[in-house]
Amino acid sequence: MKADVLPIQVDPHFTPRFYAELWGISESTVLRWFQDQPGVLKCGEQKKGRRTRVELRIPFSLAMRIYQERTA
Repeated sequence: MKADVLPIQVDPHFTPRFYAELWGISESTVLRWFQDQPGVLKCGEQKKGRRTRVELRIPFSLAMRIYQERTA
């Protein structure tokens, strides 16, 4: 018996800079919009003491949904 195999959907992830340039807004605005959103990948470490910047990778589908909510 052959099991049905469904294709895996991959949502491309982009940097805050990509979206800032795409939408004509500041990168810090994009960071604020997405830093606490579920589904955003956080790359890097947060160290105690000094502030370390964590790089975000934002899924395209999430970015479009949040952008539409914020600009509607």
